[in-house]
Formats: sequence, structure tokens, C-alpha cells
Amino acid sequence: MEIFSDETNIEDKNGKEYLGIACLFVPTSYKTTLSNKLSKLRCLHNEPTKWSWNYKDCRNECKEQYHNINNFEIHSTKIENNMAKSKLRIYRRWAKFIANHNKHQKDKNRLLYFNILYVDLDKLDFDKFGVDKDTTNIYNRFYRTVLLSAKSFYFKDQNIIIKNIYHDNADAKEKHEYFKWHVIDYLNSKKRVDIKTDEITFINSNHRAYEDKESKENAQLIQLIDLILGLSNQILFQPSRSKNKIKVANDFYPLFKRLWNRPYNPNSSYNYLRSQQVSIFPKTTINSQKDFEGLINDTHQFHHEIEISDPQSLLEQTSLEDWF
Repeated sequence: MEIFSDETNIEDKNGKEYLGIACLFVPTSYKTTLSNKLSKLRCLHNEPTKWSWNYKDCRNECKEQYHNINNFEIHSTKIENNMAKSKLRIYRRWAKFIANHNKHQKDKNRLLYFNILYVDLDKLDFDKFGVDKDTTNIYNRFYRTVLLSAKSFYFKDQNIIIKNIYHDNADAKEKHEYFKWHVIDYLNSKKRVDIKTDEITFINSNHRAYEDKESKENAQLIQLIDLILGLSNQILFQPSRSKNKIKVANDFYPLFKRLWNRPYNPNSSYNYLRSQQVSIFPKTTINSQKDFEGLINDTHQFHHEIEISDPQSLLEQTSLEDWF
């Protein structure tokens, strides 16, 4: 498999800080097919056949200007009220694709696998945690936990090989003295998983920055995990009152509410058990490294205690404000 990663720092309405870590786990046999499906959703032709990054190679009968408009970087922060209707339509198609992807899919190698972990920074005593408020060190430790979930939760009792690990560009982490290699070195040394690369690869999420097909695929999959993370932020913390962002979050909500309210339901038609999860850690305050090592292995510390509601309700509140 290959892993695609993104992060966020976000505050809730009460000023509590969270560090969000998101990973998309993609079986290599499904990688190109998954990217092609995402690309096809960019085409708004009535009967799309095959999308191509290059307009001249595209088989659909659309105008070049529309093709180029739709060939944009998907990024959750760029969902705005004044965006083109065609772009909003593509965002909504991607959100519905994410929500419904695993339905009725029996082949485990063709599922959509992702894990989002929010670290409650207010429950970490930085002085006793030994990191001097260096969130990159914090990130490094929890990133390891999320990567390991591929083996411990999603592909339990299976032999998995991680071919590559990609991360959205992040200057602080790229320049960090050991972030790029330490996680990989640690997991390989403990023989928890078999990782074939020596370093995490940082990439630009804008596929238009690349010429070759594989790099474009990698960038597009970073866009996918960015959107999943951004929509999760919107549902959990409601950071934006943008009508368009709320609409896109609403399309993702049918899956998210199940992941959040019934994370271990084996009978859901959305088929997310052992393939998709979102959680917050920790439930109780961590006062020392010893506490941490004990709590990180306690599944009860990964909780879902924030109450969520249909994003449509926030959209209705936003609409009412126009009357006052």
C-alpha cells in the first residue's frame, strides 16, 4: 500500500486546540483506478467517458476552457461562496463519492481506507510531556500511531508492505531534524510493519505542478485526504459559515455521523468498519510520558464525545441571518 497524509490545527468554539492528523491508505493495486474515478468526477459532460489531464487527449466533447476550469486543485479551504458553480458541483461530487464509496464493496483491496485522529492539545501537559511545546514532536508521536493503525486495525493479521509514505508540503516538518525518517525507522525496528522507503516524501497537492502521470495521481490523492479532513473539521467544529462549504459537508455527513455515533457497527450499509475512522485523543489529561504510554494503548481514550449535528442546520441558521 501507499499512504497519503495531511494535517490541521484547529480551535473549537470554546478556544480548545486540536491537532488533526489524517492518513489515506491506498492498496497499490487500486491506486490508479481510484485516481481515475476522482478525475472522471471532474467532467461535467452529460455522458463522460474518460478524463485526461491534457485536454487534447480527453475523449469528452467539452470546450477546452471548461476542461481547464474543472482541472483545479481540490482543497477544503478553497470552498468559497463566490466560486464557480461548476467547481462547487465537483466538490459535492467528490464528497458524495467519499460518503458512498464503500457501500456494497466486498473486495477489501478496493475499499477507501482513512483514519483521522484529533489530538486534544489542552489535555497534554507540555512541561511534563518533554517537548517544550514543539508540536512537530507531538505530531511525530501521534503520526506514528495513525500509521500503525493500518496494521493494528484495518489489516489485522495480514502481511502488509508500505511502499511509499507521502505528506502534503509542510516546511516545519521538512526542515525538522528527524521527522522525515524517524517514524519509519522506529516502526521498521519494532517489526510492526514492513516499510520499503527510508523517508517520508513531501509533495505539492496541486497536480498541475507536475508533468508525469504518477506525480499527478499522488497529488490528487493528497487532495482527497485534504477534503476528507476539511469536511470532518467543518462537521465537528463548524469553523466556517460559508454556505458552499456547509453544502459540501452536508454531502459527507451521512457517512461521518455513522463513523462518529456508531464507529464499530458491523452491519452498516456504508461498510466502514475496519476501513474508516475518526476519533479524538485523549479522554483524560496526560501528565507524564508514563501516563502517555499507558493511555495511547487504551482504546477507551479514543473518544467521540463532541455532539454533532446535520450541517444543514447551520446552513439554515446562516440563511436566517440574511433577514436581520
